[in-house]
Amino acid sequence: MRARLSLFASLLLLAGCGSPPTGPVQADLVLIDAKIWTANPHEPWADWIAVRGSRITSIGRGDSYPDAVRVLDLDGRLVVPGFNDTHVHFAQAGTLLLGVNLLDVSQPSLFRRRIEEAARRLPAGSWITGGDWGAYEAWERGSDGQRRNETGLLPSRKLIDDLTPDHPVVVTRFDRRQGLANASALRELGIESESGILEGLQLQSALDAVPEKPFERRLAESRRALEECRRWGVTTVQDMSPLDQVDIYEHLRERGELTCRIHFSPSRLNEYGMMIERGWVGQAGDEWIRFGTLKTHIDGIMGARSARFFEPYDDNEPDRKDWRGGWREFSEDLDEFRRMLIEADEAHIQLRIHAIGDEANSILLDILERIEATNGKRDRRLRMVHAQVIHPEDFARVGQHAIIAEVQPYHCSDDMRWMEERIGPERSRGAYAFRTLLDAGAVLAFGSDWPGTNASYYPVNPLYGLYAAVTRQTVEQTPTEGWFPEERITLEQALRAYTGAGAFATFEESTKGTLEPGKLADLAVLSADLFEISPARWLDTKVDYTIVGGRVVYDRAADR
Repeated sequence: MRARLSLFASLLLLAGCGSPPTGPVQADLVLIDAKIWTANPHEPWADWIAVRGSRITSIGRGDSYPDAVRVLDLDGRLVVPGFNDTHVHFAQAGTLLLGVNLLDVSQPSLFRRRIEEAARRLPAGSWITGGDWGAYEAWERGSDGQRRNETGLLPSRKLIDDLTPDHPVVVTRFDRRQGLANASALRELGIESESGILEGLQLQSALDAVPEKPFERRLAESRRALEECRRWGVTTVQDMSPLDQVDIYEHLRERGELTCRIHFSPSRLNEYGMMIERGWVGQAGDEWIRFGTLKTHIDGIMGARSARFFEPYDDNEPDRKDWRGGWREFSEDLDEFRRMLIEADEAHIQLRIHAIGDEANSILLDILERIEATNGKRDRRLRMVHAQVIHPEDFARVGQHAIIAEVQPYHCSDDMRWMEERIGPERSRGAYAFRTLLDAGAVLAFGSDWPGTNASYYPVNPLYGLYAAVTRQTVEQTPTEGWFPEERITLEQALRAYTGAGAFATFEESTKGTLEPGKLADLAVLSADLFEISPARWLDTKVDYTIVGGRVVYDRAADR
């Protein structure tokens, strides 16, 4: 099939001269005068692309292109396959976007402004929760970790009571050790507090008492998250939200509002039985909403010092000098954890397993070897989620098993503020090792981890991920040569990781990920040519058009 498509594309290239034909309309949409990076290694560049319905019908060079209902002249702009974000928490992102994001807030004035903005967005009676203030107090966003700030914002309900008479507020500090409740929330919860500061069991009780969000609120959050995806050329997201998010997706699809394709993964290991019962195995679903993958965890995260390592953290407190990180809900009993994974794999459920510390990644490889010994070798495309710090001896094992390294390159830019303080420079050499993973034979599949954790914010904008992978710098362009610069990769390698590799990771490489005849017309038009400008300028580059299934779902000119 690939050979036939390649021959067809070659014939089109030979015909790419002269003026536009005047015959009957052959396409619904044609993009012309473009610089099209197809991601097809046989025909990597084109000048025009034609679409009929939801599929690409032809693509070529020169100025001989099919007649179409709509012809869009791109004036030489760069076109790439739609970005496929392999790792998002969609419901959480919608909550943060429509609600309140306090991660980068460490000043009272900004705290007040963010709360006020959330109150304006949300209907009266809506609860404002989360926020996670102070995550960037110690190191400002863009820090490479060389300078640490003093910390200690302690807000008071007096800061926000006058802004939120109709909105109960219970927001938290990033480490979840403190929360702030306003007057309205305190009344609802039956709590008396002059300052509004809640801690310990009182905070946990308050959070537990917050009512569940109504369907319409969750729907509004998802619409806002879809808007953000359109804005940045993301045409597929691979999501790990709670199960009831599927109801939201189906509701939006029925009304023609789903402007991004969804690959949905349950995120609790014991849900594999439910997946078997529902038939969510073997890549089930359709072109808009697909299933077949299960997410689970071995260890925690670097931000909370819960990633699991062979050796203790370098910055442990004296009373925890031997702390090496922890386990997650199902991995505490490794024998049972392994048994459940083997059973899920036997049912042809694709596994994606969170592993961040070097010991956690080594355990993942051990488990994969046991799975192969038990169920036999096949094209299972096991996904090592994050693959954040790998022991030097384990890189070869990654290549031997054709692992998909589901990594989030912007983690490198953001996390370097604390990495060497926590695990030292030697172990950091195995962190975010994009080049070494590629050279070992892994498939790099990029994502964002949007919206991040309670300690970090990771934008869905893939240009930030491309920048991080190619420069290994913070957004402030430090260090000058990049952090462990030997692990940098090229722009083309990074683009493949954000497009075709994402499709490969979900067994969808025959329908998306490259721009070829017969594939889905999912693509992004960028405001600048990434191949011609410095990486620093990528951070200011915009997406001018996002097209999903041949439909223009975002036009930056119309959005201004």
